[in-house]
Amino acid sequence: MLFWLIAGFIVVPLIMTALAVRSRTVRYIWHLLALVSFYTAGSIIAAAVYLNRTNETVFTTNVHDVLLNPWFLMTGAYLGLYIPYRLAAGFWIHRRS
Repeated sequence: MLFWLIAGFIVVPLIMTALAVRSRTVRYIWHLLALVSFYTAGSIIAAAVYLNRTNETVFTTNVHDVLLNPWFLMTGAYLGLYIPYRLAAGFWIHRRS
């Protein structure tokens, strides 16, 4: 399973880059998804920190509940693929212009 996770982390951003190089619309979709993912993950983290502060609970133990939130996992996973995509796309897209 670890092999497939690492392979996906390498292959998926390359596929995203290939699609973005061919289509400007796809490039905008990747950017829009990243923006929505960033604000969603940030809102989830902010809400978890706020709840911990208002309940006066121990920050380091209760904040880990964030990691069980499926929305946080999905948005974080996309951002984990988007960052290598942007690094790879920076080479090809600017070279073609």
